Amino acid sequence: MVRSILVTGSNQGLGRHAVHQLAQTPDVIVFMGSRRLEAAEEALSKFASDIHASSSVVPIQLDITDAASINAAHVFVINHLKTKGLSNLDVLVNNAGIVGATFESTYSVNVFGTAAITEAFRSFIATGGAILNISSSLGSLTWHTKRPPPPIHPAYSSSKSALNSLTLQWAIQEETKGSKIRVISICPGYNATNLNNYAGTMDPADGCKIIVTTALEKEGKSGVFINKDGYVEW
Repeated sequence: MVRSILVTGSNQGLGRHAVHQLAQTPDVIVFMGSRRLEAAEEALSKFASDIHASSSVVPIQLDITDAASINAAHVFVINHLKTKGLSNLDVLVNNAGIVGATFESTYSVNVFGTAAITEAFRSFIATGGAILNISSSLGSLTWHTKRPPPPIHPAYSSSKSALNSLTLQWAIQEETKGSKIRVISICPGYNATNLNNYAGTMDPADGCKIIVTTALEKEGKSGVFINKDGYVEW
């Protein structure tokens, strides 16, 4: 059965690598969200030949800080899936994120934008589907109680703590509804991407694997914070 997945902020970095690897598996439709459609199309052109014959990648314009863009993307995804005989999205990967110059700019994407796109798509996610929030160990309150050395990037770190809180809130809500929709926070590690001016120590082609694996899983725990090694302390 075809598995449908929307990845936000996926024209570069972890998101692009996640889309690339998901598309190499059979029977997958991946919606490649990007603030600029041309950026997604350009990224797709670099790995189009690797896409599995039974799968597809569909670039879409999606700015999670813009309500009109979210609404248009929602309509587009629904209509595209209908043409494939599908009635729901299986997985939403909330990958879009920034290290902004201010708390306001950082939270506008990492918290408010992520909440907006999730609320727009939640009722459309299939029973047994998943919402994957791409977080960071910097968002772990437990880690901060160990007094890590600075810099700890207050705006970014606290935005990921807020995102983790949303993971737990949404997980509880989905459990209450009995939807079997899993909600999970994922720390992909310190990857060399534009987010950190490529200072990261991991290759995003490796860092994204935990995202890909979790997106393809059809069962597992909800309301958890994980990385490649297992569970992360909240």
